[in-house]
Amino acid sequence: MSATLAIMSTPFDLPASLSRLEARLDDIDRKVETMSTTWRKAMEWIAQMGEHVQSLDDFREEVRASLEPLFSKLDNVDEIMRIMRHATSDVSRRIDLLESDRRLAG
Repeated sequence: MSATLAIMSTPFDLPASLSRLEARLDDIDRKVETMSTTWRKAMEWIAQMGEHVQSLDDFREEVRASLEPLFSKLDNVDEIMRIMRHATSDVSRRIDLLESDRRLAG
């Protein structure tokens, strides 16, 4: 009970308390404004990154569309090379056969 009496008997400086409270509220307002500005800048940055990603997606699609005919041609070249290997092997066997026939005949 004596603690309560001590608090009640202590003089209360209302203007000083209000001044401290107002200073604390001003600090809170500054911090909230700083957080709001930071959040706004972060959202702008995210929006810019989203636009950049969209631009890269569009570029990727353009590259894919322009390279598809090339891939098709490369597949055709692979097929031609396979045919040429078989044809070369076949020609080589025929030459060997002709040369062995000449050796036997000559």
